[in-house]
Amino acid sequence: MIKVARKVVTTPWQIQKHLDSLYHVPDMSFDIETSGLYSKEERKEALKLIDKDLSLAQHKLVSIVANNSGLSFPSLTRTTHFIFGLSREKSIILVPPSFHSELLIWNWLITYPGILYIHNSLFDLKVMYHRVKALPRNFEDTAIMVKTLINNSDVWKAKIGLKDLMGAHYAPAWSLFDTYEPDSPVDPAFLDYAAIDGAATYHLHELILEKS
Repeated sequence: MIKVARKVVTTPWQIQKHLDSLYHVPDMSFDIETSGLYSKEERKEALKLIDKDLSLAQHKLVSIVANNSGLSFPSLTRTTHFIFGLSREKSIILVPPSFHSELLIWNWLITYPGILYIHNSLFDLKVMYHRVKALPRNFEDTAIMVKTLINNSDVWKAKIGLKDLMGAHYAPAWSLFDTYEPDSPVDPAFLDYAAIDGAATYHLHELILEKS
């Protein structure tokens, strides 16, 4: 079982310092964690209004708030964590304290000259394009790469979820983790989960190259 070490950065100055350092890393994995723009309390209050006698416009707004989550359209989310996997056992996690810091990281990704390994880039890069109207210079999607290797008409034989593929390599708690919007962005259990996401994606890319 692989243990993952993590470095967590939360201040604007430290974020910029680590971005300057990461710029010279030739390749690494990339992942994000997101949360809904509306708080859990706001969502609960909106949920109470769902069955009330509201106008069509009011009901639409209440539904948007009540169903808000990190999987909502990018304009209704915020990026809480940027995870960079540097090896199969090491990740750096940047936790932007503000929207300004989030944009700083997204804009840095436009300039990064190395290769990013992303598992299911459709999600992460949809957020990036919404924020800065650009994509990374060079990236490889490990989910697509695996799909070309294990394609099968039986869906259960062709699962390409990161945990399906890499769960046996890391602590069982990672595969079972299901709390994606912690009360604190620096919750240790959530940071451990995020760090393994980064390291597991990096290691998956290594394994794909071995099988290719």
